[in-house]
Amino acid sequence: MDKPSVDFLNSLGVPFFKIGSADTTNLPLLKHLCKYNKPLVISTGMTTEADVCKMYDEISKESQQIALLQCTSCYPTPPHNVNLNVIKAYEDLFPEAVIGYSGHEVGIGISLAAVASGAKILERHITLDHSYKGSDHKSSLEPDEFQNLVNEIRKIEKAMGSHRKEFQECEKPCYEKLGKTIVASRFLESGTLLNEDAMDVKVSVKKGYDPINYYDLIGKQLKTEVEKDEPISSVNFE
Repeated sequence: MDKPSVDFLNSLGVPFFKIGSADTTNLPLLKHLCKYNKPLVISTGMTTEADVCKMYDEISKESQQIALLQCTSCYPTPPHNVNLNVIKAYEDLFPEAVIGYSGHEVGIGISLAAVASGAKILERHITLDHSYKGSDHKSSLEPDEFQNLVNEIRKIEKAMGSHRKEFQECEKPCYEKLGKTIVASRFLESGTLLNEDAMDVKVSVKKGYDPINYYDLIGKQLKTEVEKDEPISSVNFE
């Protein structure tokens, strides 16, 4: 890309500029792009962390609309050269930027992992046929593969869910069938002081105290009788 190309693209009304890895460190070009006040999506192949940091420090003075894409400029990219962990490193280094991934690997698996790793933008090249001449076609996606990638990303977006661990409504049938509870290991008379010999943990259709409360019950006195293998619950202490 050069400055006349930038001016031409802007005349077409493009909503943002995508900068390839060959221009990641091209500060004069990047500063020219900033004049149009449009988002910059910058791939970072063929660079070091120091290069990216210096570029970002310079360009962020003139633009607050920057996205950085982890990228390895190798066609196709072997898995061990992808370095998806850079996505998290970029999130820490550039908290004001949007972080993404530009992939040149074969298939969609690594790109899906990039999304699960936090990539907010995903770039993949598209081809009509992998057998066409040129190394880029091997690492690109055919239309049906691209559609599959998008479909799988939509599933991942749903699957990421919440940061909060909670018991979910859909787990109820499994809990009712397999969930364990604290039961009496033998017939227990009213007045029994509970100890480890008096209690067991078993699968039971009827539910009492969850085993997480096992040691909290030691030393508690029963106010009712409890048959062997019957769940121990709050009603036994009323």
